[in-house]
Amino acid sequence: MDANHSLGHPRFIIDAAALKTNLRTLRRHLAAEVNLCAVLKADAYGHGAALVAQAIAAAEAESPFLRVDQFAVATFDEAEELAEFDKPIMLLRPVENAFIGRQREQIEQAIKSGWTLTLASAAAADDIARIALHVHKRANVQIMLDTGMTRCGVQPADFGQVVERTLHHAALRLTAVSTHLVNSEVAGDAFTNRQLRQFKQAVDEYPIIESARLHAANSGAIFFTPRAHFDVVRPGIALYGVDPTGRACTNRALAPIGRLMAPIIAIHEIEAGQSVGYGQTWIAADRTRVAIIPIGYADGYPRSASNRAVMMLGDKVCGVLGRVSMDMCAINITSVPEPIIGDEVTVIDNNPFSPASVYQLARVCDTIPYEILTGIGRRVKRVLVNAEVESPADVDAER
Repeated sequence: MDANHSLGHPRFIIDAAALKTNLRTLRRHLAAEVNLCAVLKADAYGHGAALVAQAIAAAEAESPFLRVDQFAVATFDEAEELAEFDKPIMLLRPVENAFIGRQREQIEQAIKSGWTLTLASAAAADDIARIALHVHKRANVQIMLDTGMTRCGVQPADFGQVVERTLHHAALRLTAVSTHLVNSEVAGDAFTNRQLRQFKQAVDEYPIIESARLHAANSGAIFFTPRAHFDVVRPGIALYGVDPTGRACTNRALAPIGRLMAPIIAIHEIEAGQSVGYGQTWIAADRTRVAIIPIGYADGYPRSASNRAVMMLGDKVCGVLGRVSMDMCAINITSVPEPIIGDEVTVIDNNPFSPASVYQLARVCDTIPYEILTGIGRRVKRVLVNAEVESPADVDAER
C-alpha cells in the first residue's frame, strides 16, 4: 500500500489521573509541613510544561492533600511559559553575567514577577541587588551550595562570603539555601550522607539565615533519604511516574503519565530477501508484513533503537525493523491479525512493565529514561486527558 501522510502525527498522551497518583505517592512520603516544588524544566521532562501545570491545578482543586507549593525551572523562558499559573517560580540555574544582553532584561522581569533567582557567587548577589534597586523591587534569591556535584553552586569555602554579601543588600530577600545530591537514587549512599552533613554544617554556622528554607531532596531522596527532606523537596522524574532508579518498581506506586502514540501510515507485504530502511541493515528471512510509523529521530525516537526496540500494536509486540530515519520507522506486524492503515501503535507505553516502556527503550538504547523523555520533539503533539475535577464525594479521603 502507498503511504498516507494525511492520517495523523505522533501524539504524546498526558494522563492527569496518573499525575494525581504520583502526587499522592509523593505526598505520602512527606511530613505535612514539607513543601513540594514541582520541577517542570525541559518542558516538564518532555511532557509539556503548560499541560502538566494544568494537570497539577486539577489535582489541587480536587484535594488539598495534593498541593504543589512551587514550580522550578532551569531558564527564564521556561519561567515565562508558566507565568500565567498562580505559583511561585524558582529558577534553578544560577545567575551569572547579569548585565549582558537579554539576560539583564530577563532578570528585571524575574524580579518584577517575584521569581526566585539562584546565586552561586558574591558577584552575582551584587549584580542582582543593583538590578533590583533599578526596578524598585526587592529580589527573591536563594543560595546554591555545591557539596559534591561540581556543576553549579558556591564552594563551601566561599559560602560565608556569599551569605554575608547577600544579607548586606537590603534589595535582596534570601528565601532559601539549597544543594543537589549526586547519588540520590541509591538508598543509604555514603556520599549522599556526606553531602547532607556538609550542607547542614554550612547552614548551621549562620543562624541568621534560619528563616531561609532548606532544600536538597530530588525524586530519589524523597523515597530513600527522609532526612534530606528539610523544608522543601523537588520531585522531577517521579512526578512523571518514572522511578528514579531507572527501573520499573511496584512498591513505589508510580504511574507513568505519558504514552507516545503514532498511527500506521502504510503497510507493506515483503518477501524473503527484501530489505527495510537505509543501509539495508535488516533483510527479511521470510515473508513479512511491515508497517510504516510517522515517527523518527527528529521527533525524539532514538536512532539507536534501530533493529533493537519494540512497539505495541494492541497486545502484540512489534520489533523495529531497519534503521530509524528522520521522520519514519518501520515495525514488524506479521503477528497482528488484520491490521489496517490508521491503527494506533504504542511507541512508548505508559505501562512500566511493557516491552515498550520507557525503561526498556532506554535500556536498548544504552541511555536513561530522562534522555528519552526530554528528547521527544516539538512535532509530537501533547494531549492532556483525564483532567476533569472529580466531585468531593468521588474523592477518597487522603492520608
